[in-house]
Amino acid sequence: MGINYHNTTGNVNWLRDFRDAFINQNSNNIGWENLFPCCIWELWKNRNNNNITNLSCSLDVKKPMHFAWEYIFFTGKNPFTTKNISIEIKWYKPPKNIIKLNCDGAFSFTNNAAGIGGLFRNSSGDWIMGYHKAIHGSSPIQAELLALLEGLRIAMEFNDTNMEIETDSTDVIKLMHEDCTNFRNIIFECRWLIHQLRLRILKHNFREGNDMAHRLAKEAMRHPPSNKCVYHACPPFFC
Repeated sequence: MGINYHNTTGNVNWLRDFRDAFINQNSNNIGWENLFPCCIWELWKNRNNNNITNLSCSLDVKKPMHFAWEYIFFTGKNPFTTKNISIEIKWYKPPKNIIKLNCDGAFSFTNNAAGIGGLFRNSSGDWIMGYHKAIHGSSPIQAELLALLEGLRIAMEFNDTNMEIETDSTDVIKLMHEDCTNFRNIIFECRWLIHQLRLRILKHNFREGNDMAHRLAKEAMRHPPSNKCVYHACPPFFC
């Protein structure tokens, strides 16, 4: 589509016709604030070219449209509206014949109290075993690592190789693959146990999907540091 500016009277009508043409063709809803400078640029080039060549070429609406899209793309101005999508966050059952370990750590900056907790469930979602233990902690990440380590030790004791592990700590997952001078002994033992159990990568779930492990870790903080508590059935404080 082209617009012959010689058929309009004055620059105002000239630009108005150009704007109306864009509105009719603007199926992608590009904002006029982005189109306007491109329109002016194309008008200026077209008029100068006609004056120099003594021609009467019409304006091509597609060119400013393309210029506007390039500007939006390279400046990161997204013309599309964002849409929020709701995703249900929950605990998901593992595949058949697979046991899932969920673990978590809790830490208080007030008194450096910490607790670790975790539980094993089968593909039907049935409780197999849970544990928690109060510890003297130094940081939240240490509590998260010790919660994983305790779960791996239990899995090694019962030789549970058909299992997967889930945590809400992305830092713990990273530390299983990256070098770190802090808590090196804990990290190395976790890696060794994961290798011995022939486990796959750790999976991440949000706090809501790791809630039962978190509640076990919080429950541990109510007790003095001692040997771990093991539950072969769902404990009464979950009821």
